[in-house]
Amino acid sequence: MVLLALLSDRFVFTTSSAKIKLHPEMLRANINSKLQIRVFASNLLGFKVPFREVQVRFVIEEGSNLIEIVNESEEGTATVRSKGIEGEAAVGIYSLTSGLQINRVLIKILPRDAAAVN
Repeated sequence: MVLLALLSDRFVFTTSSAKIKLHPEMLRANINSKLQIRVFASNLLGFKVPFREVQVRFVIEEGSNLIEIVNESEEGTATVRSKGIEGEAAVGIYSLTSGLQINRVLIKILPRDAAAVN
């Protein structure tokens, strides 16, 4: 029983990395196009760690003329909106506890007509 508790603590409740999900994966060159970035702690099994939130902040590192962050929370989510110009932008994700960069996300903004085909 003790071994089972130790294994579940190690594999389920211990953070091994931070995962980033983009929904949808790219933006369109339209001012109504939005993308959600979600950051969460991942365990050794690859699932979200129960009862654990990642506190991060999002910074536009490249392409501030292409996108803007309209809704950001410290719990690991942000909504990014296109400014209507196609191109590529980079968003840095920083930990609030250490101040270090966790990851950098490249966001593609497709032309309005090419995005309608997909």
